[in-house]
Amino acid sequence: MGKLLFSWYRREPDMDIIHVGLCIADRDFAMALARGISRESRCIQFHMENGRTCELILVDEGADGGSSAVQLTDIRCRSDPERGILYRYEACSSLARQIVYQYYRITGRPFEPMECRRSRLVAFAAVSGGTGVTACAVAVARMMKILYGKRCIYLNLQTVNDSVRYFRQEGGTAVRRLIYELNRSGERKEQILLWMESVIAGDGDPDYLNTSAFNEIAEDIDEKLLDRLILALDQMGRYDYILLDLGNDFRRRDLHALKRCDCGVLLRQREPSQETVFTKAMLHRVMETAPALIQVLCGPRSGEERGEKVCSICCDRTSFIRMNGQIRINLHRNYGRDIAVLTKKIAGICSEYGQIRDQEETLR
Repeated sequence: MGKLLFSWYRREPDMDIIHVGLCIADRDFAMALARGISRESRCIQFHMENGRTCELILVDEGADGGSSAVQLTDIRCRSDPERGILYRYEACSSLARQIVYQYYRITGRPFEPMECRRSRLVAFAAVSGGTGVTACAVAVARMMKILYGKRCIYLNLQTVNDSVRYFRQEGGTAVRRLIYELNRSGERKEQILLWMESVIAGDGDPDYLNTSAFNEIAEDIDEKLLDRLILALDQMGRYDYILLDLGNDFRRRDLHALKRCDCGVLLRQREPSQETVFTKAMLHRVMETAPALIQVLCGPRSGEERGEKVCSICCDRTSFIRMNGQIRINLHRNYGRDIAVLTKKIAGICSEYGQIRDQEETLR
């Protein structure tokens, strides 16, 4: 199994999250198992509600879980990873490795743990236009620096490039050369990092890829190319957070990004009556896709929203000031206070403590 795992890592990087369903009669044991393994590997997330919808399911010995089931046994001698029988009281680090192996055995897909990525990935999306997803992403990046001293880089993947209102347009062929190098090979690390340095703009509040050239080819970036781009940014070792602005397009690449992010932020209208049948369907799909999702309610306040995964942002146009052709966000007003609350929730989920706490809430 060691040689097999080594061969996966030599393949093209494909960062992923393994969603594991827990169909175990003893709920206390299931929660303890989830907490223990999650401390060993943050790329494995457990679900008890709707657990049978996951691609990998841990079941009690003898239970019928279908072709995706892996049985847990109390008898060590019966542990047989090749047949999908695991000893339930194995060390958590060993169980985490065996779950990775079972994921490959059942799905046939290569896997690389997310521990290889040092930066946290946060994806911002909206179920409808006009909710201010770009402003929210830019404001969170700046608030991360104010509250925690974290460095962020912003990537706009929307079809319509609203980020030009917040950042200067700086063109150049370097962006196209970077995409060319990423498409050529994943092994040309030196060349990729060299071109990456040449296309990053900004003064760290936050940094961003040259918007005019990058967004001309943003539609051509697929799932594999996006993974390579994120990995290249991470290998620079400069950024604590990579923020993706997905808008409300929800193409396959965008859903792929939501599935693999550490935290998703979904902006929606406060009044459900303003949402169409299509937006409600997309909302349901996004909630099923993102492993950890914060819902942000936009518009006039109708009361305080409470909960770890729900917050609100007020409509405060006075916080947006136009200076030298660009919009500057004033974070010292009501809008900034709401952004601070959202930023703290994101940081909590992206931290190890936040991820464990999130999994415990999922299991309840």
